[in-house]
Amino acid sequence: MTGALRPQALPANQRLRRASEFQAVFQQGKRVERPGFIALWHEMAGDRKVGFAVSRKVRGAVRRNRVRRRLREAYRLQGRGLREGISVIFVGREGSEAARLETLTTQMREVLVTIAQRAGAAGAPEAGRGQSE
Repeated sequence: MTGALRPQALPANQRLRRASEFQAVFQQGKRVERPGFIALWHEMAGDRKVGFAVSRKVRGAVRRNRVRRRLREAYRLQGRGLREGISVIFVGREGSEAARLETLTTQMREVLVTIAQRAGAAGAPEAGRGQSE
């Protein structure tokens, strides 16, 4: 592939890419926990951004990468229902590798709704996008 964007890929401007972006969310972010992952979120100016990490308690790079891919897919299935100006990091936990994708997707939907509610009424209408299908 020669630099072409894959049709379902998360655009670069919607990903947390620099260590400083991750650090800002880790240090200043609010926390929402689910059995499969922890979501850390922080309101920032600009585009919505998302990052994925996995706890070192998930032993082995292959297993951590598998968990990261599953979280990314669960996020993609939610229609990226995150409003502008919010950055989120999803940190995979030990149990998320064995969890069904449907379970992770449901947990992801719940977390995105919770974040929209906590971020204020301005984000609530847009947060439901992609869920009514």
